[in-house]
Amino acid sequence: MIQGQRTALKRSKVDAMPDTRLLRRALIVEDLDEPRQWLAELLPEALTGIVHVDTAASLATARAFMQHNSYDLALVDWGLPDGTGEGLIHDLAVARPEAEVIVATIHDDDAHVFPALRAGATGYILKSQPRAVVVAQLQGIERGEPALSPSVALRVLKHFYALPQTGRPSGAINTGAIWNDSTSTLSDISNPLSQREVDVLRLIGKGYSAPEAGRLLGISSHTASSYVRDIYRKLGISSRAEAAMEAVRRGLVS
Repeated sequence: MIQGQRTALKRSKVDAMPDTRLLRRALIVEDLDEPRQWLAELLPEALTGIVHVDTAASLATARAFMQHNSYDLALVDWGLPDGTGEGLIHDLAVARPEAEVIVATIHDDDAHVFPALRAGATGYILKSQPRAVVVAQLQGIERGEPALSPSVALRVLKHFYALPQTGRPSGAINTGAIWNDSTSTLSDISNPLSQREVDVLRLIGKGYSAPEAGRLLGISSHTASSYVRDIYRKLGISSRAEAAMEAVRRGLVS
């Protein structure tokens, strides 16, 4: 039996809004009772399309939920009783590349931010922020904006610098963990992308999700997600943040 909590919420008016990105099912992974309840309450307030929220206090419980459910959105604490959230973030991102996997923690230092992004996190918010601020950051997801706390966004931007001698474009992010020069450059030659994969990568680089890219390209959401998985495999990456940087490196996004 899964030792977690499931909450079914009433359907909202989002059903009548076909152009809104639909985020229906969410998973919250947080070991402390108070912040777990806080996140569970504010999530449907921020994203009115959410109709089902599962909460877990450990990695083991979260993985048990994952065996039976697929999630559009996950809020994952970094430090949990049975380990860090890094592996779970990676598994959530791989299981559903178009999903939003957001770290919700109190840490905003390099030792936490960049491993999380490398693992596949699409956002990073601080629980220490006021409720209204967190709600606004989550609401940005529906507009294609990454859920990033200002201090985290600033930390990432500070890693922009030019290293033309390595083939890295001016303004490329140097996170040490995220960027891999050998993978980025060699993959262009040894494992080239097909034209359709390039089309999908361009749209991902512009902030579209896999289903949105599929609609724009006239292909199914399932097919678009398959292209995203192939792109990740060929480029040796595991997150939309890395895919966006690769799109910029290739000149697909100005």
